[in-house]
Amino acid sequence: MLCRLPITRVTPRPFPAAASSVLTAVLLAAAVPLAGPAPVARAAASATYGELATNGSFTSDTADWWQSANVSTSHSDGALRASVVAGTVDPWDAVVGQDGIELREDAAYTLSFDARSSVAADIRATVQMGVDPYTAPLDHTVALGTTTRHFQWTFTSDVRTTGQITFQLGGQAAATDVVLDNVSLTTSTVREGFYTDPANNAAAWVEDNAGDPRATKISEAIADHNSVKWYGDWDADGNSATDIEAEVSDYVGAAAAKGRLPVLVAYDIPGRDCGGASSGGAGSPDQYKAWISKFARGIGGRPAIVVLEPDAVAQAADEACMKGGAEARFDMLWYANQRLQEQGEFVRTYLDAGNATWTLGDSTTGAQGIGLQKMAELLNRSGASIAGGVSVNVSNFDSTDVSNDYGRRLAAQLRADFGVTVEWVVDTSRNGNGGYVVPGSPSSGHVGFCNPADRKLGVTSRAGEDGAEYFLWIKNPGDSDGADPIHCPAGSPPAGQFSPDLAEALIDGS
Repeated sequence: MLCRLPITRVTPRPFPAAASSVLTAVLLAAAVPLAGPAPVARAAASATYGELATNGSFTSDTADWWQSANVSTSHSDGALRASVVAGTVDPWDAVVGQDGIELREDAAYTLSFDARSSVAADIRATVQMGVDPYTAPLDHTVALGTTTRHFQWTFTSDVRTTGQITFQLGGQAAATDVVLDNVSLTTSTVREGFYTDPANNAAAWVEDNAGDPRATKISEAIADHNSVKWYGDWDADGNSATDIEAEVSDYVGAAAAKGRLPVLVAYDIPGRDCGGASSGGAGSPDQYKAWISKFARGIGGRPAIVVLEPDAVAQAADEACMKGGAEARFDMLWYANQRLQEQGEFVRTYLDAGNATWTLGDSTTGAQGIGLQKMAELLNRSGASIAGGVSVNVSNFDSTDVSNDYGRRLAAQLRADFGVTVEWVVDTSRNGNGGYVVPGSPSSGHVGFCNPADRKLGVTSRAGEDGAEYFLWIKNPGDSDGADPIHCPAGSPPAGQFSPDLAEALIDGS
C-alpha cells in the first residue's frame, strides 16, 4: 500500500509527446460568418491556455479593448461603458472588442460576461476570426435590460486563428449605453487533453533502446500516455542547485504551450514512506514549507492538477512512523494546500487519501484498516476543506469500481462529520485486473504492493465516471515499486527505476 519513488531525469530528453485523453461533451455554438469592423487599436497577444481575455474586470481602465466607429468607451464604476449612437443598422456597425485571441481547432472554450443597458437592447457576442470571412465559433444574440445579467457559453473552436472577442452593439434605434464587466474567455481543462511528460522514464528507455523488440510496444502502450510528473527531493531539497520553482514553471509552461493540462505530484514530505523503499523528503518542516512554496509559485496560476503527498495522510495514523510528529505533518499539509489554493481556480489539488484496502480493510485477512471515520478526520486536519479533492489508489491496484466506492464513501463521511465537500480522482495506471477482493467475488484477489504478478494497465488518463472527477495514470507504469527482498519479486529494480519487463507484463496482463 506504499507509494514507490519515481526516478526522474533532471535534463529532459527530446522525445515526441502524444497526450491522451477522452474529450468530454461540450456545447458547440453555430459558426456564422460575420462582417468585421476595422479596429482602432490592437491588444497584446493573450496566453494560449487558461484566461485569454486581458483586463476583463476593468478594475482601473479599459486598456486592451478597442472600439469601432459609432461607439465610444469609458471607464465607469469598475466597468466598461460603451455609448452607442442612434440609427445604425447592423450589429457590426458599432463594436467593442479585443484582438490577439489565440484559438485552436477542436479546443474547448468558455466565454462569460456581465452586461446591462440603459434601455432594452439586443447585442451580439462573438468569438471569431479577426479577418474575412470572420468565421465565428461562438455567436450569440442576447437581450439586455437595465438590470445586470450574467451570460456564459462553452463552445468548441472549428478554426485555428489569432481571433477576437467582439460585442456588436449596432442597430439601436435610440442612443444606448451598454455596460460590460467581468469578461472572461478561458480554455477548458480535461477537454483540452492531458500533457504527456516527454521525459518520462518509459520514453527515455525507448529512446535509449530503439532496437529492442519491445520498444514500439512500450512506446505505444505506456510512454505515449504517461501524463504525470513527480517532484520531490531528487529535484530540489533546499540544498540543491536545482531551482524547483523554475523546474515546475518550465514544465507547466511547456504544457500550456501545447494547450494541454499538466498533472504534477508533490512528494517531498519529511519522513516520506516511513523509511520504506521511497524514503526521503525534505529535512525539516521549514525546508518543506520553503520547497512547497516554490513548487506552487512555479505553477504561476496556470491550469494544473496537483496530487499532494501520496501516503502522507494515511501514514499519519501510524504512531510508530510518526514518532510524535503527526501534528507537524498536518500543519505542513495544511500549509501546502493554502499555497496551492493561492494559485487560483485553474489549479486543482487532490490531497492523497490512501486506498480502499488501507482504509476499509482487507477481506482476505479480516484486517480492519484505518476506518472511514479516522481517515476523514486525518484528511480534515490536513486541509481537505481547502483542497476540495482527494486522490485514491495512488500506486496501488484496487479496481476502479472498488476505488470509486471508497471515494464515494469517504466523500460522504467528510461531508457528514465535518461539512467538507470533496471530489476524488482514481489512479488507474495498473488496476486493469484489480487488486482488492470485491465482496462476493473471491476470485478478484487481493495482491501485494510491490510489483505483484498478473497486474494489467488500466484506462488511460481521462474524465472520470461513476463519481470520480478524473481517472489518472498517477504511478507511471513500468516504474518499479522497490527491491525489498521480503515484499518484492526477486530481481525487482530499485523504487522508481523503469523496467521493460515490468512494463511488458502490465501491457500483456501477465
